[in-house]
Amino acid sequence: MFRLYLQQALYHLRENPIITWVSVLGTALSICIIMVIVITLRARVADCAPEVNRSRSLYVPNMSYRAKGDDSGNSANSMMSVQTGRECFKPLTTAEAVTLTSGNYKMRVSLPAGTKLAADARMTDEDFWTVFQFRFLDGKPFTEADVQSGLPRVVISAGVARRLFGKTEGVAGQHLELNHVDYQVAGVVADVSTLASDAYAQVWIPYTAGGAEDLSWGYNLMGPMKAVILAKSPADFPAIREECEKLRRKYNDAQEGVEVFYRGQPDTQLAHLYRKWSSEPDMAGVTLRYVTVMLILLIVPAINLSSMTLSRMRKRTAEIGVRKAFGATGGELMRQVFLENLLLTILAGILGLLLSYGATIALSDFLFGNQANAMLAGETTLSASTLLSPWIFLAALAFCLLMNLLSAGIPAWRASRMNIADAINQR
Repeated sequence: MFRLYLQQALYHLRENPIITWVSVLGTALSICIIMVIVITLRARVADCAPEVNRSRSLYVPNMSYRAKGDDSGNSANSMMSVQTGRECFKPLTTAEAVTLTSGNYKMRVSLPAGTKLAADARMTDEDFWTVFQFRFLDGKPFTEADVQSGLPRVVISAGVARRLFGKTEGVAGQHLELNHVDYQVAGVVADVSTLASDAYAQVWIPYTAGGAEDLSWGYNLMGPMKAVILAKSPADFPAIREECEKLRRKYNDAQEGVEVFYRGQPDTQLAHLYRKWSSEPDMAGVTLRYVTVMLILLIVPAINLSSMTLSRMRKRTAEIGVRKAFGATGGELMRQVFLENLLLTILAGILGLLLSYGATIALSDFLFGNQANAMLAGETTLSASTLLSPWIFLAALAFCLLMNLLSAGIPAWRASRMNIADAINQR
């Protein structure tokens, strides 16, 4: 019986090829656009190597300070100094780990008598390798002792290792120069996508060896560092924020005439993505915009496709009447309609999914390019886990199927209950 239903469904789809393919392409484009939006957002907020702990991380990328008691709104905004990071975030007891890390900047990387290149560098500490999970191809990260001693150790990416040494293994222990200063290679990691904006670099060094402690201003409150806090669980976020506030007040008590404040930070990954310096992100508005766009992309094409499907079903009223006259039951007619629309939606869904992958890869520079990574030397690469969002795809597919079923199923149900003579004469 199922085979017969399938043959009949394929026959009716071939019978109206223009309507069939317009319906397929319309549904496919809707799913494609939705999936591109979801993939773009997932690449920024979902857990993916090396930022595998995004879902349980909090971020403090910016800092503000003002005169004590000043409620006028005047303030200075920047990243934090090493001193501020050490006093306000490193002592957290409710967190699993806290890392202080700089943004990306350019360094000259060279061998004493060999290749020279410019690489994206980052200063950080030993906890960086706990908060972010890198795949080491050779060696290991620099240690707490290295950071405390300010030893010139460096972790380099596989791309830098290949360009300098022609290999990625057996590199640990060798020496290179960063801005003409001798450093020893501690380890080599797999190349990192620029989409991992808080972990990305090509060269990582201890901030004590990079002179970050001397790079401070604003009463030694501001500097080149930001904090990333790894919680044991997202449920610990409120406790971590409360402890951050206690440490902030304690730190401010020791300051003369000025105080630091965080403007609603620490942020979750999504809020971190939409924060612009001193402006606090409107997360309710961001969520509403995404939901509105998704609904528009689903409902508008679905209404158009439903109109086409409804017109097609009305033309088949006489056919349904004839089938009833030969003994077809209402249930059999409904199953036939369901199978036809299921085939149509599955075909459109597969096509839409393939189009979304192709569009995301082809337009990756446009979708993921921004001012922050425009000057970076690394590449924007997408992992399979980032591209695949099965639940969103299934939800969009189910919605399209529901709309098609309603537009075709209601006329089919009414026709199946009509008098045979009225159905045949399309009355």
